Amino acid sequence: MDDPAFDVGGGVALITGANQGLGFEMAKRIAHMPRVNKVVLACRNEQRANEAREKLQGLFADTSFEVVVVLVDTEDTTSCRDFGAKWTAIVNAPVDLFLMNAGGMGGRDASDIMQPSGSTRIFAMNVLGHAEMFDALFRANMLSPKCKVVYVGSEVAVGMGPFPKPDLRDADNIAAHISNTYNDPTGATAIKWIGPGNMGQSGYGTCKAIAALYFSALARRHPSMKILTVSPGGTRGTNAHAKSGWFFGNLIPFMMVAFGVGHPLAKGAERLQYGFFVNEDPYVSGAFVASKAIAPPVGKCVDYRSFKKTGNVFGDEKLQDAAYEAVRRFMR
Repeated sequence: MDDPAFDVGGGVALITGANQGLGFEMAKRIAHMPRVNKVVLACRNEQRANEAREKLQGLFADTSFEVVVVLVDTEDTTSCRDFGAKWTAIVNAPVDLFLMNAGGMGGRDASDIMQPSGSTRIFAMNVLGHAEMFDALFRANMLSPKCKVVYVGSEVAVGMGPFPKPDLRDADNIAAHISNTYNDPTGATAIKWIGPGNMGQSGYGTCKAIAALYFSALARRHPSMKILTVSPGGTRGTNAHAKSGWFFGNLIPFMMVAFGVGHPLAKGAERLQYGFFVNEDPYVSGAFVASKAIAPPVGKCVDYRSFKKTGNVFGDEKLQDAAYEAVRRFMR
């Protein structure tokens, strides 16, 4: 990290979904960065969060370094809306680094509508909860003016393999996806199980596409901050496939690495680390950084906002603003 392209950032890091997999790997990496003196693990399972805290704290002999647990459930927008007050009571220091990692494809209840927001469960856990947390911290003056925010994205946002290309046109259309009232040309709802062994949710890619557009719009509204979406690529060890059946949740991640269409956890975490600490293209504010190859989702990264293979959809500021408007219809 001595390369001048790296910026070592500030002292307080917040990571959602931090008790295992990619979140915990990133907690270890960020904790080793100069000037970082506190890592906050934002998790919904208190026991697992405390086990992760003890494990991470044990890696550091320097007792001035602190690992803190703050409970939050990104599926529960009320929990996320109250996060600013909880953060102030427990941590009471501005966030310098914010990794939005929690989420996944969900189970068979992924299309359930969550109250009071009115969004689907899959959208709440992946996108809406993080949007609410950002706003709650901002309202509480608990985001540093130069806060760096990395949302964990995915190449499935552009359509890949069994995941259909999202149909996103305007705010009303995007809001229909979020509330699962959208109908595709065949009359099927936006969220359904696909592939052998319940491979996952067709709506997962749509969630990730809306998120990338939303956070690009958010970056333009907070120019002093660095806010971007970064895909870890086809990474073994993430929690994205949880509840997706044995075939997709266990066998596929191993096969991806074995056949060169995926990579180990360390490589996926490295991409996210670059999102925070590299200030060169493609890792710039507002970007959607993901694999140039798309499928397989490995290798060199590019900014999908200006990538011809994606039709430059993610660089369309009108569509970014439409996503921003649509998401905020479901927020406080």
